[in-house]
Amino acid sequence: MPFLDKYLFFVALLCLLACRQPVKSTESPLLSYFQTTTPADTLHFEIAEDGADAPVAGDTIPNSLFFKIIDPVFLQEIDYIADSAQALVLGRQRFPLNDSTDACLVDIRQFWFQHQSLLVYDKRSKSFTGRVTVAEWYGGDGGQVLTGSWMLDYDGDGDKDLVRREIEHSSRPDGDEVREDFYESALLLMWEDGRFVEQPVSDTALVVKQFPIRSVW
Repeated sequence: MPFLDKYLFFVALLCLLACRQPVKSTESPLLSYFQTTTPADTLHFEIAEDGADAPVAGDTIPNSLFFKIIDPVFLQEIDYIADSAQALVLGRQRFPLNDSTDACLVDIRQFWFQHQSLLVYDKRSKSFTGRVTVAEWYGGDGGQVLTGSWMLDYDGDGDKDLVRREIEHSSRPDGDEVREDFYESALLLMWEDGRFVEQPVSDTALVVKQFPIRSVW
């Protein structure tokens, strides 16, 4: 066999062996901390009634892994928790938003602050491409904010959207008494082009009534 033929033969053989090697998965290592589920038509996210004393549920994610993989830009809205050694990060569940995108529910606890986010995972790029708050309970002596969400196909286009609800509570001296004020609001986040996009709410009072969240007061 001429030298060139031998060379081409061995090159072809090496290519064949390489093609038969198993393809290693490059999915994010965070995914192993979330239990894959099939979502119901409507999902409700809220903070447990007993708050910081609620039982810990989910698989604990090492902080060094979570805060390394999740882009800090996604955590800016929760900067009181972001990249904190004191935070307890729990992977809850993973479910599809569409054929190419999954949502991962993560529970973050720090002292008495309680927080739940949906992490948006793109299966094509195998990376997390966004984050949205779905439930939260935080504040101080003068006021607190409670957040909860409903996930459903709000506009009937086949995609799951979010209705996010908030109750703001404040207390202040009023003579010899303490005055407590409450304010309820609603935010509509529609699924568009691979992310949740805020849309105006035409009738806030109606949405507040249709999508209640449990008050802790």
